[in-house]
Amino acid sequence: MSKAFFILVIAGAITFSACKKQAGEGGNSSIKGRVEVVYRNLLYNPTPADTFVAPDVDVYIQYGDNVSPDDRISTNYDGEYEFLNLRPGDYTIYVYSKDTAQGLTILDPTDMVVKQTLTIDDKKQTVEAPLMRIYETNN
Repeated sequence: MSKAFFILVIAGAITFSACKKQAGEGGNSSIKGRVEVVYRNLLYNPTPADTFVAPDVDVYIQYGDNVSPDDRISTNYDGEYEFLNLRPGDYTIYVYSKDTAQGLTILDPTDMVVKQTLTIDDKKQTVEAPLMRIYETNN
């Protein structure tokens, strides 16, 4: 009986360790941060005209190695956002900005991605994401 019990315990431990939860929803952790917008007279001119908080900007999150966005929220009136109820794991947070490297093609500037890769280590942790800046023209 003790040999069978030992095998049952080992099999249970292997099964339990194989069921490790991946990054995503269902936890007690969060990621929060801010987005600000830098207005320029010309996108490719590095001298900013004005910098403000960025209200109502879409912020996307990817869980672990997922390819597509898993969730999206908008910043509040102060440019702040927070993704709640996350499990420990790796996350990518990103926003879209006008591409400042487009040079003279400012008549139709394309978007570029501004992203941060973050890790939640604990079950009840709030990770503060670095400030993300997006760019717009004053036109």
